[in-house]
Amino acid sequence: MEIKLTDEEAKYLIELLKFVFKKYKVDLRPGNKGDVLLTTEEEYEFILHYYTPSHRGDRLSLHLRERETNTNLVRINIDPNGFHKNSNGETIYGNRILIFSYEEWVNKSDGYTHVRAYNLPKEFKNIDCLEQVFLDFLLYINVKSEGKITFAPLL
Repeated sequence: MEIKLTDEEAKYLIELLKFVFKKYKVDLRPGNKGDVLLTTEEEYEFILHYYTPSHRGDRLSLHLRERETNTNLVRINIDPNGFHKNSNGETIYGNRILIFSYEEWVNKSDGYTHVRAYNLPKEFKNIDCLEQVFLDFLLYINVKSEGKITFAPLL
């Protein structure tokens, strides 16, 4: 795998205004996953992927990928027991955000890791509500959903 993206370019892509391509019903019950196609006025396309493991109702992974290169730009892990070890030796435990980092790609040199973990930002106010985490993530990555995303009942 080769990375052809700088941190500044990744930040630009994360902050770029995105629109939901069509209507989606997102199911965040345990054992579900799905993709939401996002577009921009500049004709970039992104995939917002979500995943909930089947054995835990309190975990969620959301990540934004640039569609053409499939490069992961930012990911949220709601996982109170998980962790990520950055190349500088720092370990981030529990709920976290992972952001594209060319430096991590170079330093880890494992041919795969290109994100640096941080504690979950304060913008994620209610991690006990997975729907709210999803909505907060849309705001964080600058998505205008215009009522095109609804949620399946959690019961």
